[in-house]
Amino acid sequence: MFSRCSATRFLSNSAQKPRKKVDCAVYGCGLSASGALAIPKLIQNSTDDVTASEAKYPKRITYFNTKSIKYVTSGFGFSLFASENRLYGAGINNRFQIGGQLTDSAKFQDYYISAKKINIPAEEILEISSGRAHSLIRTELGVFAIGDNNFGQCGRDPKVLEHIVGSDASPLEPLTPPTSNPIISIHCSLDTSFLVDSEGKVFSFGLGEDGQCGNESYGIQWSPSLVKGDLEGVRIQKVTGSTDTVMALSEEGEAFVWGQTEYGQAVGATDQIQLNVSRHLNLSSTIGPISSIATTQSSVIAQNKNGEVFVWGVGVLGMGPEGEVLKRPTRMDQPLFDGKKITSVSAGNSCMSATNESGRLFIWGENRYSSLGLGHSKRQLFPYQLFLPGDVRHVALGPDHSLFLVN
Repeated sequence: MFSRCSATRFLSNSAQKPRKKVDCAVYGCGLSASGALAIPKLIQNSTDDVTASEAKYPKRITYFNTKSIKYVTSGFGFSLFASENRLYGAGINNRFQIGGQLTDSAKFQDYYISAKKINIPAEEILEISSGRAHSLIRTELGVFAIGDNNFGQCGRDPKVLEHIVGSDASPLEPLTPPTSNPIISIHCSLDTSFLVDSEGKVFSFGLGEDGQCGNESYGIQWSPSLVKGDLEGVRIQKVTGSTDTVMALSEEGEAFVWGQTEYGQAVGATDQIQLNVSRHLNLSSTIGPISSIATTQSSVIAQNKNGEVFVWGVGVLGMGPEGEVLKRPTRMDQPLFDGKKITSVSAGNSCMSATNESGRLFIWGENRYSSLGLGHSKRQLFPYQLFLPGDVRHVALGPDHSLFLVN
């Protein structure tokens, strides 16, 4: 039994331990059964606001409170989180989405309900992106890939390597794209990968059954090659697309499309349902220069430099039950976004979001697994403000869960 003196001394020594400063806020909602939200208690314990393994409201991922997280990304049942020099993963790992042990099966796990550190031979992480079951990580040493490589989406011959593991026995190695220029942007669609170099050239690799690689070919293409078509000679700054419809945005605010276009995503450019080369979308007369653009599996959302939002295609477009087929770009009313200008837009497989100049996030879509964080799993037909305790810095809308970085 402790004396009063020893108990006091014990408490005093404990109080002297330095406490790490809370330096970021990461929130997640949607499917929690996979472990992708990196909140173990959502799986281990049943709580009032988790039904059918779903987090219906955004939950703070407290593990990252002191980890200085700068980037988040959502795949199918898994997530990646990156600080300036550390990479973490959580969720399904059946295709080595977050690494593991290839040589020692006893140490392999199908999924992680807590955040797991991923070893990466780089000291500075600049960008991350995830597809269905693979990811790209851009660093000061180059671009690394991890996860499923069955379609060559990790830039390796799938007949030789079905997965890129990133273990001590099989460490990650940088990709070798056919350019001597530094890579300035990366992107993963479902099973296809994209690199943009400092001259604005776009390189692709992976699954190309719908023309996603944009190089005049179809099928599996594991070696990075140049995207062709109308974007040739144009300085591209970013590639986007959540599924098989791929978009590129130039420095001048011009948009280009390729891949799956059967729902009118390539409005005005072509009536083809598949494009294996890029086509320019002449939107200058209707939208003007574009600042950000994104695609769901059947629709497009774009934000112009005036802070206005336009949508087109098929599906939940935020116009109510009577407006789920839009054959041309249609402007969304500014009052839907609290009357403020929009600074960025985002899209997942079946949902969209827009962030206004006040840092408030508005979200709508199919809401599978309550992934919109609105407290229910019903379809959300109009933009609805998602209440988060701070300004939204980054949004990662996955097919079954969503992540938010908040200031």
